[in-house]
Amino acid sequence: MSDNYNHLGLNKKDIELLSQYNLTYMLDKIKNQQEVYELQAMRLESALKRMEKNLLAAREAQMNLLPAEIRGVPELKFSARFVPSQYVSGDIYNIFRLDENNVGLYHIDIAGHGVAAALFSISLSHLLTTEASKRSLIKVHTDTPPYYKIVEPKEVITALDEDHYYEQFGIYFTMVYMIINIRKRLVKFCRAGHNPPIVIRRNGDIDVFTEGSFPIGWGFSRSDMTIKFKYEPGDILFLHSDGISDAENKAGKPFTKKRLYRHLGVNHKKPVNENLDLLFEKLKTFCGRDSYEDDLSIIGLEFLK
Repeated sequence: MSDNYNHLGLNKKDIELLSQYNLTYMLDKIKNQQEVYELQAMRLESALKRMEKNLLAAREAQMNLLPAEIRGVPELKFSARFVPSQYVSGDIYNIFRLDENNVGLYHIDIAGHGVAAALFSISLSHLLTTEASKRSLIKVHTDTPPYYKIVEPKEVITALDEDHYYEQFGIYFTMVYMIINIRKRLVKFCRAGHNPPIVIRRNGDIDVFTEGSFPIGWGFSRSDMTIKFKYEPGDILFLHSDGISDAENKAGKPFTKKRLYRHLGVNHKKPVNENLDLLFEKLKTFCGRDSYEDDLSIIGLEFLK
């Protein structure tokens, strides 16, 4: 009989003592219950594996939405780094051609992270499509040539805020939306609570554009403005989520924007991809780890011509 109960962690003496008092029925009950628990554990493990597989698929799908470059625009060189805090992220960005003279660029950081933020970010990307239509917020169809209108940055921000996302979903987000005119070397943008755009000039000077308003979804009346700046070949634009500057080390001290700006400036003569790689190496060293509490993303855009 003892062989039947060995897996319960009982020795021979324990079993003999229970038998002496006719309590072996308790062993059978415990054994049956343990078998139930083991079966439930197997089912739970199987469900967790399926969930992990689905999350990995969702992560791959989200990664496929993020651009690695911008093709057919020799005037610009695009680079980015993206590290989600979980399988999927609330950070999203895109760069796209609006027409022969204009390129659009946005960077969004949704409050929170994980599956809910990721699904919301994907739904936003569908609204920010370059196909001229009534549904698109950035390029709308018109009945007269050229049969489309490129929507101004502040109008895009206003239109997004009119959907009352916080009231519907309890979600708000920060955003920068830019239109880059590659013929005039002119950038127009609107900033809604997002980290300020950073422009490192070819001589190493750093411009930080702090003008802007509050996040989208707070429910306040907006009075956004469109900010403009000129660029020259060799200048570099950076946009980042606050996951980078807010990342903390073991002592609870943040990486800070000041440290970020200094790193980008000191390394501005290096290729942008190398600069970003060095940044994440520095962040890993500073924090003592390569996983973070918040999503991390940064865009680097070099103006070549």
